[in-house]
Amino acid sequence: MSKVMGKKALQAIMCYADLLDRLDVEVDSKVIFNLSDSRQKQIQKACRTHNPFPGVLKPVLLSLRKKAVKKLYEDEKVLQTGPAAAILALDQALLQDIANIRGGSKENLPIICDVDMAGLQVVRLYMSSYSGNREFVKARYNSAMRVDNALNGSFYKYKTKDGRKFSAHVYYESQKKIMLETLGIKKDPEKFVFGSLLFDKIRTRRAVRKFDALDLEEKTFENGACGCMLRTRQEWEESEVGKAVCEMPLYRLTRISNTSKKKYGIYEKKRGPLSGLKVLDLTHIIAGPACTRLLAEAGADVLMVRRGRYVEQEQAMLELDGWAGKNSVQLDFNVPEQLKKAKELVKKADVVVCSYQRGALDKFGLSEKDIHKLNPNVIYGSLMCFSDTVWATRPGWAPCAEDITGLSIRNGSLKKPVNLNGVPLDYIPGMILFAGIVSAIKKQLTEGGSYTVTASLTRGGYWLHECTDLWEKKRGRITMDSNKYIICNNMSMNTWDDVFTKVDDTAVGTVYFTTPATNAGKETNPYRAKNMWFADGHKDFRMKKH
Repeated sequence: MSKVMGKKALQAIMCYADLLDRLDVEVDSKVIFNLSDSRQKQIQKACRTHNPFPGVLKPVLLSLRKKAVKKLYEDEKVLQTGPAAAILALDQALLQDIANIRGGSKENLPIICDVDMAGLQVVRLYMSSYSGNREFVKARYNSAMRVDNALNGSFYKYKTKDGRKFSAHVYYESQKKIMLETLGIKKDPEKFVFGSLLFDKIRTRRAVRKFDALDLEEKTFENGACGCMLRTRQEWEESEVGKAVCEMPLYRLTRISNTSKKKYGIYEKKRGPLSGLKVLDLTHIIAGPACTRLLAEAGADVLMVRRGRYVEQEQAMLELDGWAGKNSVQLDFNVPEQLKKAKELVKKADVVVCSYQRGALDKFGLSEKDIHKLNPNVIYGSLMCFSDTVWATRPGWAPCAEDITGLSIRNGSLKKPVNLNGVPLDYIPGMILFAGIVSAIKKQLTEGGSYTVTASLTRGGYWLHECTDLWEKKRGRITMDSNKYIICNNMSMNTWDDVFTKVDDTAVGTVYFTTPATNAGKETNPYRAKNMWFADGHKDFRMKKH
């Protein structure tokens, strides 16, 4: 057993106890954090399989996978594996409570979380694969070529005139165009891609050096794009937006109305704890879809709104993993008839989740207040980058959240900041929002009411600071409560026999998703894999049986 993974299991227990305390939640199930002697070799081997990219990107993806897995088995300056395992374990425990309430039973099944697989969840972006649909193979390849450009702040940070560092975060072509104009770089955005990376980095470096960091940050946001000066943690905590974020809970659960107890659709144990629930998915890229994917895996009928088919999505490179379990409906809100259809779906939904920047849907009559007015008994989930007060309407992405909160500097140094492994500030905040939504579902079942649940990428990031502080303070001395959580070695289960879960006949062909890290009980939960199938062209929540 690796000493590093043993340490990460202790960190998972510490973070889990912290979650129970700070969120003031009680769950009936005991959590078992599992460690496996064979998992490291299994995951390392999986890196070399199911590589979907042709040509020049195949070795690039392999390199990203190998580096990510190597880091998984190393000590972390900023904790991420332990926190990921902790929040995933809590998510599954909360789901088991829902299953007991809806099933009228009291099954205290243990929640088993594989620590290695939990660490892999925050690098799912690199692990997803697919085959059989040539149109999608080409589309995702082109998406990857566009997104890996000289303005990808996950990889490239530039020195400013005042000696600070600036990172741009523009993952749509429209934002890339704005950022190039802001920097005064005269080049067609469609040609500012991976293939021209070497020369584009030189031009970007020269352009950024003309600005002071905070001036460039402000100008970037004013123009509608996203970029930031890299901050130390202290600078973040002392800023207006940092103070607002730090004052937020991990998720804010607000009761909007006092409606009666909710009766959802038909509960089918074989389909999962959330079977019969209808979720309207107004999310994009990674963080929001990570939350709604978990809802889908748990059996919810998730309908994802898109303007085109899955295969046509501009950011297929980043979004594929978040499509698992979701049927799509093609709607353009600029078309009155289609906007009307969207509002009809809002009225039918039990849960609506939105991860677009605040205010983006207001002009369509789909703001948070509008949605609660359309459906007085709905749960509205909102995931933003910053706070729900200061910078509430500014766009932001996970790597920006790392850079602006001081995580990148803490993980590296002021001179050489280093982003975290994978995109944990996409996945972990998505897991946190999921916990808030499931908590709201429990309240609807037991108390009634409609709710808004709010979470933030930067608040999720600040929790990683807090977890790391706690570990440094405790110096590995963790108090065990065997009634609530334990560590086990080499549990005999077939849930994690394969790192990938194969899903056939989806909208983009055969897809291989990273196998989930948690399980309720020692028998494999059969609904998880079945619930990952997804298709295009739906018009309502009524899902065809697959």
